[in-house]
Amino acid sequence: MSIKILNVTSIKELRGGDAQMYTVYNLLKNKNDLKQYILCPENSVLAKICKEDNVNCFTYKKNKFKLLNLTFAIIKICKKESIDILHIHDSSALNSGLIAKKFINKSVSLILSRKRNNKIKDKFLNRYKYSHPNIKKIICVSKAVEAIFENIIPNKERLLTIYDSIDVEKFTSKNSQNLLHKEFDFTPDTKIIGNIAGLTNQKDIYTFIDTAKKIKSKNNFTFPVKFIVVGDGPLKKDLIDYANINDLQEDLFFTGYRSNIADLLPEFNIFLITAITEGLPLTIYEAFASKIPVVATKAGGIPEIIINNETGFVTELKNSDGLSDLVIELLKNPDLEEKIKTNAYKLVKENHDLNNMQKHYYNFYKSLV
Repeated sequence: MSIKILNVTSIKELRGGDAQMYTVYNLLKNKNDLKQYILCPENSVLAKICKEDNVNCFTYKKNKFKLLNLTFAIIKICKKESIDILHIHDSSALNSGLIAKKFINKSVSLILSRKRNNKIKDKFLNRYKYSHPNIKKIICVSKAVEAIFENIIPNKERLLTIYDSIDVEKFTSKNSQNLLHKEFDFTPDTKIIGNIAGLTNQKDIYTFIDTAKKIKSKNNFTFPVKFIVVGDGPLKKDLIDYANINDLQEDLFFTGYRSNIADLLPEFNIFLITAITEGLPLTIYEAFASKIPVVATKAGGIPEIIINNETGFVTELKNSDGLSDLVIELLKNPDLEEKIKTNAYKLVKENHDLNNMQKHYYNFYKSLV
């Protein structure tokens, strides 16, 4: 008899949480003792992907009645398909899940996934919502995400960390095609310091720009150094203006959104992350698998996998001086760079390949029923 799982999201864009949910869906779709479904907004990116891939997907209308629409959809599907596990993937969907739980079989296990370590305000409604007895488990992508529930959930046994994973071979098998060098007319000896991120406040690309300026001012290399930011977002114009004010027009380039990340990463010499809040970004695993050394801030769960002088380097938030010094040290020290790359690749290959995540989620689902 199959365990039936309904994955629920209220997000219309394809964010990291939904992308990983869909990854887990595909990892487990051939397990004969599991049957999975997805419920998402109609006209969402995920709904389109599900239709193209012919997966078990339901949709609902996300309009001014979105809370009720999603709640009724959950109730209907749970009853019709005899769902065993209701897996919620964002906090807005959790509201509907908790209401729906009152009208479906009591044996249905409600679980929540949480990727970001944004602070949860210590208010009565938040404590009531996240510590609700109908939530059986909260899955976190890092211990840093677990920590945000410190003053919210009395029973810490309800928290579980399952680290994300990637298809390591997909990134390891790629070689540099010099795509960025050709696009921006860099000379062959140009070193690229890059970041891949949404252009939002949490990613703090302003500190990336500050760091680039300091690296440029300290640069006594025999080779040119350029800076690349891959991604899009609401702060794009402000960030470009800020880069221009700092006289980086010829040194720092914004590519916009790109779908070929695995092809671009091998061209980076150093991956520079300047975020101020993170769960634990997949881009770090992708850089590790691409054998690109990472220099980052101590945002969220990043220090859980980046150990100074072993698998990369971390500094305090907004520390552009420290970040610039570490980048320069790596550029000047090939032996250190090679050590970092080797250790980081070993870590991602052994602990964060998709096989690990498949095993962890399969065992977790089985433990709930």
